[in-house]
Amino acid sequence: MHVWPDIVLVAAAYLLGGLSPGYWLVRWRTGIDVRTMGSGGTGATNVGRVLGRGGYVVVLVVDMAKGAFVGWAARVLGIPVAGAFAAAFAVVAGHVWPIWLGFRGGKGVGPFVGAWLVLAPLALVPSLILGLALLAWLRRFSIAGLFSLILLPAAAWWVTGAHTPVVVACGTFSLLLWSHRANLRSLAPGCAHGVPAPGSETSMHTPQP
Repeated sequence: MHVWPDIVLVAAAYLLGGLSPGYWLVRWRTGIDVRTMGSGGTGATNVGRVLGRGGYVVVLVVDMAKGAFVGWAARVLGIPVAGAFAAAFAVVAGHVWPIWLGFRGGKGVGPFVGAWLVLAPLALVPSLILGLALLAWLRRFSIAGLFSLILLPAAAWWVTGAHTPVVVACGTFSLLLWSHRANLRSLAPGCAHGVPAPGSETSMHTPQP
């Protein structure tokens, strides 16, 4: 069995994930490091705080395109399911921990959605439905989106019938929970209606791609 194409794709996916359009766009437009602003991330939400809606849309589209490209490359190259989903995880990890920026990047949502839309779009449908229901109840976009992914491992098994997508779904869910830990702290005792207690981190109402 030839595993080198899988290994090369996973490594390339990590490096591609680490290319942060949000960082470079803000640096080009303002000369500042976006990681010193707002939530400290390089994703679309934080860029939007600096550059407005246009910056948000551009960064979100490019971040999703990174993940979609990895999924497309896996399809074109005939990479097996295990290697394809490992690469999908790698592009998210590269976005969160970019080697190019000292391992300080974004939250990983954009590349995750892009990759899974290519590799297993139907696996996202149950999470989308649950996310909309949670959003109507919680009125917290980031929290609703995160916890809707609890259905992703089961949906991945239903769609693919393979073990690796399930493992990757669990790993990605854990990684996104970690990268959104500041959002989750806003649910801790002392935070009322999403407003942090004095001294706690600022609550985030939208996910950081």
